[in-house]
Amino acid sequence: MYPTMSRVLSSAGKVKGSSSTAVLIVNEAAGKQNAGGDRLAELKKRLSPRFPGLEVRMITPDLSADQIAGEAMERGVSHLLVGGGDGTVSVVARTIVRRPVTLGIIPLGTYNNIARSLNIPPDIEAACRIICEGQERPVDVGIANDERYFFEAAGAGLDAALFPLGEEIKTGRWGRILQFARLTMNYSAQRMRLEFDSSVAAALPKERRRKFSSSHLSGNSLVMRALLVAVANGPYYGSGFAVAPAARLNDGKLTVAVFRRFSKYELIRHFISISQGRRHFCPKLELFSARRVKISAFRKLPVHLDGVPYGGAPIRLEAVPEALRVIAPQKEPVA
Repeated sequence: MYPTMSRVLSSAGKVKGSSSTAVLIVNEAAGKQNAGGDRLAELKKRLSPRFPGLEVRMITPDLSADQIAGEAMERGVSHLLVGGGDGTVSVVARTIVRRPVTLGIIPLGTYNNIARSLNIPPDIEAACRIICEGQERPVDVGIANDERYFFEAAGAGLDAALFPLGEEIKTGRWGRILQFARLTMNYSAQRMRLEFDSSVAAALPKERRRKFSSSHLSGNSLVMRALLVAVANGPYYGSGFAVAPAARLNDGKLTVAVFRRFSKYELIRHFISISQGRRHFCPKLELFSARRVKISAFRKLPVHLDGVPYGGAPIRLEAVPEALRVIAPQKEPVA
């Protein structure tokens, strides 16, 4: 259905201008980093071995990341480098999906889930070295309803209801904490249906595969009550949650995590245990791997894509293999 990146690149031919033209897009508001003049000069110096004519563009209230990326692509730039957090990286990546442009990432955000999934460390010097010496590789992205790309995970249920409040709390609106707690305690498990394509498989640790019964699925569908369902493209999302530690950005599949036998206390304890990238598997968690999944609900069910509200169910989610080209470490598997 979707062309792979290798096919896109071969059909597009060479981009205009030099094969090493690049623009660095910097979000000075990302995380706790200071992107002042000294930091920009440092970035430009560290990236100059590969991109001697590097152009640096700052995101401003009047100039967004997607505007900068769009203008750069019109000029035939071959590489877009992003100094920022997951939000900025996602905006730029969404602009260049299935385009003959390569993405480089310098993690400056709080959690840096996309960079972490690519084994790019938060150390600026190391990240710049990877951009200069790393390999260009195609990775998968997710798409919702054939119209909206996501790179970390989509979620339906409690996390989608909580994400807007969580973002407000993260920006210092501490008064929202009580509202966050009240919503969590009052939220009820919702009845929903998951419909997988024929590629569905149980994605469980080896020690549990023998215990997994096909009775969990009726054909390729599953009807149940659950607090939330997370559909992951990579291992991490949200506040560094390792929601699907076995997920890979280059396997052509989405990993579906179903939280249907959790009490709210167990769910909160589980998410604390997988925060900050820690990998902890809970025996109650049900994991599936599939190319496509549709989530339907019997009542109103909120949905998010990479933490951004995206209406509600029903929603169709699909993996798009090799749709984005990135610079990743040499000799390191895309995790």
